Amino acid sequence: MKRKNKLLLGIVGLASVALFASGCTANFSTNEEKARIAFAIEHGVSEFVVGSPEADDNKVVKNIAGNVYQVYTVTKDDEGNVTDYSYSKQLKTIIESAKSSSIAVPSIDYFVKFDEKVFDRVVEEYKVKKGEELDLVNINQDTLNSCLADFGYVKYYADGETFKNYSVINNELRESGYTGKEVASIDFENYYISSMTSVVDSYRSTITVYPDYKYGNYGEYDTPITLEKVTWKDAWGKGGHLIEGLIVYPVAWMIDGFAHAFAGGKSASVEQVQQAYSTGVPQILSILVVTVIVRLFIFLCTFKSTLTQRKMSELQPELAKIQQKYPNANTNQAQKQRLAEEQMRLYKKHKVNPLSQLLVLIIQFPVFIGVWGAMTGSAVLSTGKFLDLKLSSSIWETLKAGPKTHPGWWTALVLILLMSAGQFFSMKVPQWIQKAKQKKVARLGKNPAQTQQNRTANIVSYAMLAMIIIMGFTLPAAMGVYWFVGAIVSLIQTVFTNVIFAGKPKKK
Repeated sequence: MKRKNKLLLGIVGLASVALFASGCTANFSTNEEKARIAFAIEHGVSEFVVGSPEADDNKVVKNIAGNVYQVYTVTKDDEGNVTDYSYSKQLKTIIESAKSSSIAVPSIDYFVKFDEKVFDRVVEEYKVKKGEELDLVNINQDTLNSCLADFGYVKYYADGETFKNYSVINNELRESGYTGKEVASIDFENYYISSMTSVVDSYRSTITVYPDYKYGNYGEYDTPITLEKVTWKDAWGKGGHLIEGLIVYPVAWMIDGFAHAFAGGKSASVEQVQQAYSTGVPQILSILVVTVIVRLFIFLCTFKSTLTQRKMSELQPELAKIQQKYPNANTNQAQKQRLAEEQMRLYKKHKVNPLSQLLVLIIQFPVFIGVWGAMTGSAVLSTGKFLDLKLSSSIWETLKAGPKTHPGWWTALVLILLMSAGQFFSMKVPQWIQKAKQKKVARLGKNPAQTQQNRTANIVSYAMLAMIIIMGFTLPAAMGVYWFVGAIVSLIQTVFTNVIFAGKPKKK
């Protein structure tokens, strides 16, 4: 097989592994939390304000209760016909997509009435949860906004189901006289729910052990939401997956715990911790500490394999002599067998097991999946911005937006460059050290089999590097930070094992 084909095959294989890994961990979001995310993303066509705002040709104002007014904006043509209206970006996307699929879209009056019914349910939910009536006469704007943020999820959630209430409200409006083009048809309702489900399920950052704070940046207004506390027991109950209980939750627990400690911990007020989270600094420090802990764990678990690799490196002169005896082992089956037998005798003599290198992969792969799940599931990492870059944002999406549109563009660019450079050097430095040592080995001539092995190893290494960089572009920025810090830790481990611990080679 040609070298280019091998490289392409390696990249495709790693991409398949990454795609498989992305779906290996469970989504910890409850149905109620999904409803909260849905409302933060798609809040309807109306704005609810305290006090009567001035109406004009395009702004419609309606008093709905006490001192609370419902406001929505429309666009009219020269003849006074409504041609468009203001709504959330997500609703606009759904409406445009529905139209392109030839699905009838409800009228503006229908959406306005729908929002009014949602508001009524918010007031009812406030009474149930707070045990008191919401004073809509003397209410101020901050209290109203807080009430909508905390209880607006009832637009969707009912009886333990994420989108049940959406269907219930639609049915109520149909039964109240909305017919024909005004009403949301069953087709539009199903299309809306399907679209929202797809969007909401893409948000997984709901793992927290501190439910007193608000997390996330959802929708065009970066709205945070309230989350429930997740316990270790909850993690074990996620579809029976061991990886959630063994790796995902412990890592997410550490991320949350260290971030909370760096934000002030128990000695700080809720407002102070929330303010610290908004800077992104506690989250970055938490990722740094957790990365060191995870990499130290892997290092300790694979230390014996690392020593085996060191011994194999010291055996290279003898291996070179054996390989020189069988220059055609790459094509001659008999020579290939005798080469393997002599190599195994050499390994047995020096008590080296070359298969022990598989232990590194056996440990690293589930840890990789678990850390991936923890980073994408951690609620605190979806909160705030570091140097204007959301840790939950994709680096590629940020870079694609451009520096004029996204203030965190430069941060994303620097991060991907640092991560790429870190991964490159963490891969190449061990190879450079090994190559420097091999210069001391007597040149016995070229061995085609060994040369082919080296080429294959290089192809795999570069394919892995390319895949990590590609994933670094597409995954949340938090994973980019993890990989950059991890690369630095790997370099330190390389120095430790090859220079400090290994010491001077034994004299024969």
